[in-house]
Amino acid sequence: MQPILIGITGGSGSGKSTYCDQLAKALQDLKIAVVRTDQFFKWPLPKMISPITGEEMDDFNHPDCLNQASILSHLDGLLKREEPLDVILVEGIFTLQVEAIRDLLHLSVFIDLDSDERMYRRIKRNMKERGLTIEEIADYYVNAAKHREQAHVLLSKKYADLILNGNRLEEKQVALVEGWLRAQLK
Repeated sequence: MQPILIGITGGSGSGKSTYCDQLAKALQDLKIAVVRTDQFFKWPLPKMISPITGEEMDDFNHPDCLNQASILSHLDGLLKREEPLDVILVEGIFTLQVEAIRDLLHLSVFIDLDSDERMYRRIKRNMKERGLTIEEIADYYVNAAKHREQAHVLLSKKYADLILNGNRLEEKQVALVEGWLRAQLK
């Protein structure tokens, strides 16, 4: 039996990684793999011109910055393992933007959250995990990320089978997808 693939996406700071981790924990009795699209950036990154400043900036939010061949090869390897997996969770902003990834998914989840709340979470995370200043984070968001998210990431919501509130990623939301998944595995 082929593994069930679940895609989890949303804007930066929406809670997609948190939700993915919660779901993986709930499924720990199964053979599971978690694939994060953030691990498959092309280097060097493509550039964009900020519509605000006219400055050239790294573009982390356009589908062209994803090494699609590499992630698809990785997913193919997971699908063809000798010891098959039960579940593959694919998490990240590009999960529903790339048609070849979408076509592999059995269920797609979009974590929806207001942009102000996502910005607040992004500031907290990037200061703590990446050592950036609030000015660096806010400047990049306002001058680049916000525009690319609106043009690409947030539009991928139309491909989602399920849209969850990023402020309510609790047991009920995990149990909903877990229940569906376990029914598929019977």
